[in-house]
This record gives sequence, C-alpha cells and structure tokens, in this order.
Amino acid sequence: MKTPTIINCLSLLTLFLTASASATYYFDADDIQQRIITEATHQNIAPSLALAIAKVESNFNPNALSHAGAKGVMQIMPRTAEQGFGVPRGRLFDPDVNIELGVKFIKSLIEQYDDRLDIALSHYNGGSGVKNRHGELNVMPATRDYVDKVLAT
Repeated sequence: MKTPTIINCLSLLTLFLTASASATYYFDADDIQQRIITEATHQNIAPSLALAIAKVESNFNPNALSHAGAKGVMQIMPRTAEQGFGVPRGRLFDPDVNIELGVKFIKSLIEQYDDRLDIALSHYNGGSGVKNRHGELNVMPATRDYVDKVLAT
C-alpha cells in the first residue's frame, strides 16, 4: 500500500471508532414517551409521574446533558447510576437504560420516603439533603420550583 492510502484508511478507521465510541441516540418525543409509559407500567409506577419527570428534566431529549452532569431523558447523575444501580456512566445516553434507571430511582425514593412524593422529587432533583438536622423531611428550597413544576405537569 502506498503511504497516502494507509493514512486515508487510518483516518477513516479513527473517524469510525470515534463515532461509535460516543453513540448518539435519535428518537422522537413520541417514541421516548411510549418507552417511558412502558417502563413505568412495568415497574408499577404511574406513567403520568414518569412522563412529568422526563418532560421537566429533559423535554424527552435522550441526549440532554445538564450543567451538573446529569444525562439523558431522566437526567441521571453518573454517580447515581454507578453507585446506586451498578450501571456505567457510558450507558446513560441509551434511552432505554436511562428511562429504566430513572423510573427505578423515583420508585425507590417514593418507597424510602413513605409515599411522600414531594420529598421523593426533591431528592431526585437535588440529592439527599431532604432531611434536616432534627430528622424532619422537607423539600429543599433549591428544588421547590422543580417539585412544583413536576406536580403541575
């Protein structure tokens, strides 16, 4: 092979490997919504709740990335995925994985907080700081607008 041919082949190979290593998922909002409904039903969570979370979090965008690093449709933090569910951060842009994790996460929070949806949503959006120093549960002020928006949606 001539040198330019080898370089061209290597360039194409590099381009291909780079593109496949950082997969981008293209789904329309209707498809994403149907996947959310299916997963929520499967996990016995109200589809309307899962849809409201996805709408507020990402507007059903499987490629969404927040300034804090949350990824995908349900805006899952990589640390939550890895430590809480054993899912590598690289899989969070896969809509099926992301939706499954998001629904599992909100379900576990609802159970953890004895069906206090406001507290579960506050934790989902802002972390575990929902318990004050006296052990009382409160919606974190930084998440109040989020909680209200999800509940209204």
